[in-house]
Amino acid sequence: MTSNQSLYLYFCAGLVAFTCVAYELLLGSYATFLMGASIFQYSLVISLMMLNMGIGAFVTKRLEKNCFQAFLLVEILLSWCAISAVPLMYLSFALNFAPSKVLIFFVSLLGLGIGMEIPLLSHMNPSPKSLSQILFSDYLGGFLGGLAFPILLFPWLGFFQIGALLGLINALIALSFLILFRQPLKRSLTLWYFLIGTTLVFCLTEVLFAETIRIAMEGYLFGIDKRL
Repeated sequence: MTSNQSLYLYFCAGLVAFTCVAYELLLGSYATFLMGASIFQYSLVISLMMLNMGIGAFVTKRLEKNCFQAFLLVEILLSWCAISAVPLMYLSFALNFAPSKVLIFFVSLLGLGIGMEIPLLSHMNPSPKSLSQILFSDYLGGFLGGLAFPILLFPWLGFFQIGALLGLINALIALSFLILFRQPLKRSLTLWYFLIGTTLVFCLTEVLFAETIRIAMEGYLFGIDKRL
């Protein structure tokens, strides 16, 4: 592995940790917005996320030989979860269809994926020095994500747009990863470019038109216009 690839892995570890903490805060705050009981909602999100992160980390021991492909697939799936979670939670709330179950579903999926990210990155460069640097980037990214959500994301963006933006970050991670690690993935490059490109289009569309989507949903369900 080249020095540039190693540096990218450290940077990538920080970014995925940033999105991890932001996902927790996004789902906890939106669940509180919809259903109240803030302490319960945040406790549920954090506890369930940690449980599934542990399960995801455990599963990765079976994916060591295919860690490059597995990491790409995880980033793509996280992107789709990110752009779907808030709209589907809102829809289930509006239709009185157990939004708490939708919350649990997405927290579990996101937790599984997030729990796989750092172990997969570690498998790509298994030296002890690399592991310590990856963990440092992971903790630093989590710290920045925890600050960015209340200071930058939440005050300026709606819930729909925050989810889409986080999904876009995961999709961009996948794209940059594919470009930098083409060699281990050369047999299926076209497929990966197609999957990532499609994901990027949907994420970018929701980032740009999040408010339009929200207003359309509210207009259809309630006939009101209220920023979420």
